[in-house]
Parts: sequence; structure tokens; C-alpha cells
Amino acid sequence: NGNRRRQNFIGFPIPGSENRVLSTTFNNLGASFDVNWEADLWGRIRSAETEAQVLAEVQEAGLAAARLSIAAQTAKSWFASAEAELQLQLARETVESYETSARWIRNRFEAGLRPALDLRLILSELSGAEALISQRKEQQARVVRQIEVLAGRYPSGRLRGSDLLPRLTTPVPAGLPSQLLDRRPDLIAAQKRLLAAEYRVAQAQTELYPRLNLTATGGTSTKSLLDLLNGDFSVWSLLGNLTQPLFQGGRLRRQVETAESVSQEHLENYASAVLQAFAEVESALAAESELNQQLDDLEESASQAEAALSLARDRYRQGLSDVLQVLITQRRVFSSRSQVLTLRRSLLDNRINLHLALGGGFDQTRGVQPGTPNP
Repeated sequence: NGNRRRQNFIGFPIPGSENRVLSTTFNNLGASFDVNWEADLWGRIRSAETEAQVLAEVQEAGLAAARLSIAAQTAKSWFASAEAELQLQLARETVESYETSARWIRNRFEAGLRPALDLRLILSELSGAEALISQRKEQQARVVRQIEVLAGRYPSGRLRGSDLLPRLTTPVPAGLPSQLLDRRPDLIAAQKRLLAAEYRVAQAQTELYPRLNLTATGGTSTKSLLDLLNGDFSVWSLLGNLTQPLFQGGRLRRQVETAESVSQEHLENYASAVLQAFAEVESALAAESELNQQLDDLEESASQAEAALSLARDRYRQGLSDVLQVLITQRRVFSSRSQVLTLRRSLLDNRINLHLALGGGFDQTRGVQPGTPNP
């Protein structure tokens, strides 16, 4: 740093200079290095540093949660795409089945064996099945675009999905330890927030105590640029001060109480997050059992409906029943098969939910973070 200053001498009785203003110019150049150090007598600075580190870990947990969420959304969308493709195939099979029925009903109508009502009913069902194809195509395109967005692509709808809905052949292991939930990013983040709040309380408490500061300055001071780095012109100063906050009107103690209240709030939030985590695990486990039972019942229902359809068609050809029984049974067959596809995807979605609820898979050694500080 540097400065240049001109000073006038007015009113000094200097002989020979009565009719002019005397002045002089000063140059002052300096190079300095300043250091400020506080003795962390009560751990205030250490608490602040640790709090910052813990809050950084909160953000890391948030990143891990985002990754898990995106992975789960992508997997669910992929299985939804597979179901949409299978539903579309089923809709096309439905149309083919109705077209077959419509042909032999038309033949019987033209032969004078069946009334026009039978033909009208089967043609109505055929039109409804054809409309369902368009609906299934729209659903499939929507899900495909969702996958493309999750993958960071333009949602053109050109992504080719899959028509495979895998069956869950591996059951949920019995006796999963509750420690698996320690991997959940949201619980880690809640715990870290509570820990950071505790360090914030410690900071607020240390504000009540004295602070010891040391300030040191070293460098050179000269009027000539050539002497700026000359050690002969070096200067230094050292200042120490001890400050004790007084007469704060209770402000510092109120800050302590506020920090303690915030810490208590984070404790309640953490307890609530733990309960919610257990609820999600229990719900997913219970849902898997119920969904498996529903799937078995629906598959049996679809099998019986297909057998009933074959009998209804035979009875109709023999003139023993009307076309309504055929149509009702046929509708029941395709409804059951459609529900089976939806239920199989629901089982996959539920297993993904269980994966999220546990913070990972069933491997008890992967992803667990032992030694996580427990405030």
C-alpha cells in the first residue's frame, strides 16, 4: 500500500517567506502481513468447524437419497413400460378373439340361426376392444417418455422398452435386522442435523465466556520505493485483548435457549423419521404377502374364466345359451388377465419400495455405516 500527502504551513513566521505558502510533500510506502488468532479456550471454533463438517455430510446424504430416488423411479417406469406393452398385446389378442367370435356369429345370423341382436352385441364389444388398443398405445408412449426424461433424453417416445415382467423368485429373508435402516439417507441426514444442532448449542453456550484474541502486524514502512523490501525499515506490532460480554440484556442466554429448542425439534424430527422408516418397511412386507395372495387368486380366476369361455362358446354353438353369456365370460377372461399383469407390476413396485425403505437390498454387509456418531 502507498499514499502521498501534501501539507501546507500557514501562519508560521519564517523569514523570507512572508508572501508565499510553504508546503511539503510526504511519501509513505508500506508492505504488511496481518495475522489474527483467537485462542479457542472453550471450543467455540471447534464446534463451528465440526458443525460445518456435519452439515456437509447432510448434503452428501441428500445426494445419496436423490440417486436412490432416481434409480427407483427409473425401475418403476421401466416395469410400467413392460406392463403397458403386455397390456397392448392383450388388447390386440382381445380384438382378434372378438373378430373370430364376430365371424361365426355373423355366419349364423346370415344363415337365419341367430337374431340381429347377437351380431350387434358382438360388434359393440369389438369396437370397444379396438378403442382399448388406442388407449394402451397412449399409455405406453407416456411411460416411455417418462423413462426418456429420467435418462436425460428428449421425450421423443422412440425408446424401445421391454415386454418382460419378471417374477419375484427370491422371497424376503426372515429376520432382517433393524440396523439395515441405518443406511437410509433420510435417517442419516436427520441424525446429522440433530448432531449439528447439538454443536450449535455448544457454540451458543461459549458465547457467554471470554474470548482471547491476538493480532500481529509485520512489514516495512518507508518513503522510498527502493527501500520497500529493506529489512532496516521493518516495523511490527503485537496486540492482545481479552473480551468478556457484559450487559447483554439476556440476549446471549436467549440464544442458548433458542439453540436448545432447535436441537429438541431436530430430535423429534429424527424420532418421527425413524418411526416412518419402520412403517414403510412393515407396509412393504405386509403388502408383498397380500399381493402374492391376490396374484394367486387372480391367476386361478383367469384360468377358470378361460375354461368357462370355452364351455360358453360350445353351448352357444349348440343353441343352449345366448350370446350374452359368451360376451360376459369373454370380458371376464380379458379383465382377469389384465389385472394379473397389473398385479405383477405392483409386486415389482412394492419390492422397489421395500428396497428404498431398507436403504438398499437385503445384504446386511453392504452399505451399512457402522460407527455413525449417535448424538
